[in-house]
Amino acid sequence: MVETRDISSKNKSSSTIILSVFEKEGPVPKVCVPDNIAEDNRMIIAMKSISLLMGEQIYQGGDFFDSVKYFGILPFPDLELTGLTYFFLIKDENARGNAKAATISLLLESKRSYFLYENTKQLSLMLAETANLLTYEVLPQEEIDEIINSLAQRVEKFISEVNTPVELLRKLKVLFVGLGNSGKTSYLRAISQRFSELTEIRPTKGVERTEITVLGHQLREWDLGGQEKYRASYIKNADLYLYDTNLLFYFIDIRDDLRFDESFEYFGKLIEILKAFNQYPPIIINFHKLDPDISDTNELKNKIDVLSKKFSELSKGFNINFFNTSIFDPYSLNKSFSGGIGALSPNREIFAAQLQWFSSKLNAQAMLLLNESSLILSDYAKNKEVEIVSEISAPHFQNLFRTFTDFKLITRDQAVWQMENSLILFNHFNIDDNSLYLLTLTKNGEDIEKKFEKNFPKFKERIKLLIQTYL
Repeated sequence: MVETRDISSKNKSSSTIILSVFEKEGPVPKVCVPDNIAEDNRMIIAMKSISLLMGEQIYQGGDFFDSVKYFGILPFPDLELTGLTYFFLIKDENARGNAKAATISLLLESKRSYFLYENTKQLSLMLAETANLLTYEVLPQEEIDEIINSLAQRVEKFISEVNTPVELLRKLKVLFVGLGNSGKTSYLRAISQRFSELTEIRPTKGVERTEITVLGHQLREWDLGGQEKYRASYIKNADLYLYDTNLLFYFIDIRDDLRFDESFEYFGKLIEILKAFNQYPPIIINFHKLDPDISDTNELKNKIDVLSKKFSELSKGFNINFFNTSIFDPYSLNKSFSGGIGALSPNREIFAAQLQWFSSKLNAQAMLLLNESSLILSDYAKNKEVEIVSEISAPHFQNLFRTFTDFKLITRDQAVWQMENSLILFNHFNIDDNSLYLLTLTKNGEDIEKKFEKNFPKFKERIKLLIQTYL
């Protein structure tokens, strides 16, 4: 019998690891280290974590065995616990689809959930490495116990060495950085729909700070003026300006060729400072001022390819994404900003899986989830073309829905738009205090509304936990 650790309740950094597997009788908590959670509560954790994995088309048949690997942070409010969970499959020729659904959950007291968010990258790597040891063959229980105990010891050692403050509400620091006149401020004002101010923009002096709320969480936006004297100050006083950055938007004026080298130099300095702080926030590169009338020229496309390679070289080890943006193309701004916020969410992959699951029940071409501010929280599409169409049109359908509702032309939480060969369902619903919208694009003539009504309650229940821990 493997000996488990006895963690005192006085140790505020104590954690629990639970391995859950979907057996013939259903979800089963196979291992719990330390043995400090009642059996009934372990079962709750096993059922809730695995329920988000089961029922996926990718699980059936085993053809996509290696694709079912993703993370999420799930709350268990009744138990006052929050868990960083890794979803994966264990190969088993005797199981349906030649694999069993499984999860490894790292659980902390809910008041310490901040620690999971701030250290997701390191903790996720530990969980993934452990899952990999369990994935490709059925192991004896004693060996499984040893593997989970080893993980628990690594996690506890990491927790004891990392000093992360206890926070009841996660506050996220988002930087908007670039050279002067790269378009940071105009981007922010367009995103917040302060269009009347776009003609009055002056160079940002130092730092302008604002706050927005997304799904109940505060985002602190820092617009860092790009003039040379300010840039020097940010570098010199990096512990004040750059430390504890959760997300970085970097802007480059795509038409200002003469300043590309200067921009690379500045970006490189930022990267070196973040590395020195041992912080690797997601980075969004905006090739800005790519206005619609010039966006399709081969010259600019080639230029973007060259710039993308250079930025990628400078930021190895970071999660970096590129967007072409213009204040005259609202879709490009929303796509970029949503991409950045989505990169902050530990649940983005699970969200996409839930939309894929719901889409499979409706045979939908695409499905997209928006918040009240038209932020794209998650989406699923069968191909790139359908994805772009749904993302461009969703805010317009949202505005139509609100307008028709205001004038009492819609009296329920669903609107249906009939097109030649397609159908758009647009639904409004609430989860806790969050107002959400769901766009569904599907084909005509499939009794879609009845299928939607049948499966929507389960979909809503599946994403409720994910919304609570979106950021």
